[in-house]
Amino acid sequence: MAGPIKDTDQARQGTTGTGTRYVFAISFAAVVILLFAVAWAFFGPPNLGMEDAQTGMTRENPAITPPVETPDWQEPAPVQNPSQ
Repeated sequence: MAGPIKDTDQARQGTTGTGTRYVFAISFAAVVILLFAVAWAFFGPPNLGMEDAQTGMTRENPAITPPVETPDWQEPAPVQNPSQ
């Protein structure tokens, strides 16, 4: 029942000491930075409301003015030519 006994380095199937964890960490950090850069390019800098916090002012809703509507069924008045 006694088979070959191997130490940890001999029993391991892969090679050690290639720095895989460092490649993974650097790649992960680069992807996170790239995603933030793409989000910044599409959406701009984040608005955290710090301007209001520093000045102590509150945001108020601006007054809403309804748009001037002209019905679609009304035709414009005919233009009268004064030379006739």
